[in-house]
Amino acid sequence: MSDIYRDLIMRGGIPDYGFSETLRYAYIGKNQREDLILDAEAHPLRDELWEQRAPEFAMIEVPAYVVASYSNSIHTPGTFRGWREMGSTRKWLRVHATMEWPDYYVEEHQADLLRFFDHFLKEIDNGWDKTPTVRYTLHDLEGNDRVNLTATQFPPTQAVTTQFYLDAGTGAMVTGIRPAAKASYDATARDGNAQFTLTVDSETAFIGYPRLQLFAEAEGADDMDIFVLLQKLDADGNALGQITIPNKSPQMQAMTREGASILHYKGSNGRLRASMRHLDDERSTEDLPVHSFDQVEKLAPGEIVALDFDLFPMGMLLYPGQQLRLTVGGYNTLGGAMPGTENLMPDNRGRHVIYTGGDHASFLRIGTMPGRAALG
Repeated sequence: MSDIYRDLIMRGGIPDYGFSETLRYAYIGKNQREDLILDAEAHPLRDELWEQRAPEFAMIEVPAYVVASYSNSIHTPGTFRGWREMGSTRKWLRVHATMEWPDYYVEEHQADLLRFFDHFLKEIDNGWDKTPTVRYTLHDLEGNDRVNLTATQFPPTQAVTTQFYLDAGTGAMVTGIRPAAKASYDATARDGNAQFTLTVDSETAFIGYPRLQLFAEAEGADDMDIFVLLQKLDADGNALGQITIPNKSPQMQAMTREGASILHYKGSNGRLRASMRHLDDERSTEDLPVHSFDQVEKLAPGEIVALDFDLFPMGMLLYPGQQLRLTVGGYNTLGGAMPGTENLMPDNRGRHVIYTGGDHASFLRIGTMPGRAALG
């Protein structure tokens, strides 16, 4: 676990105990263990307790073979962060298109892992050093995912970081700042949201670490829990997704419609509690905002604040006429992580107002490249 506070218990500063509640009463051995929920309730801010549990990735200097996916709602952020920050100069990343359990048992993947171990543990000269540093996936979500694409880094060097500005006046995402506008929604309604879309006119890959900056106001409240989801729509406007395990039966489709997000990939997501918006300036970069989670900053009436979201890393391929849609709302539409895991309950009241354009130019920042560039 890369950082228990950020990735499991309090991602985005919003308490989410569903999966931890499951672990609380399952998989218990003969010895005692820490109760993460009690710890989170007693230590709601990031303090010495959580700092002690955060590993120093820079101290990892041994060779590493890291396997990740964009779709695991529990492990994805921590896996990519671990690969990025570890100190080893001999590290490889393979991003697959399914879920970790079935991926591990693919014979080809097991043989690949054995080649890694044979090379570094038995000193067998088997050509492992010629393995590409990064092998990544572009989700097609229509039965034609591109897998085992090679690169020297993630995101690939061909990806050009592009800033798309939100336009509440038209509901679009555009490359230039538009006139000031705003959109609002009932923060307590399950379907309350604001949406922004971008239509592509050529085969385009969106890849890397999406960053969203929203200028927002809470009407009738001094805080707000905001959830964002970046999805692919087909040419008819239907949201696409896919089951990430071999069982794709109607029963599985029904079971994951309202939850089990670890098994049903719908797109890149993020969340943030406005009062926990303070950034750690030393650790944040232009592409990856890092929140300190060590202070609470409530909102004053009428105050408009900048909120920075670090969405899950993604690789998505869109064809001409298809759309990338950003949904901003006050409810976690992904549901719980595993089947039977309860969804978190946001602490929202009143309305959320999203400002765009002018002096409050909300934007989505993500790498883009022509789809053919991924194939060399």
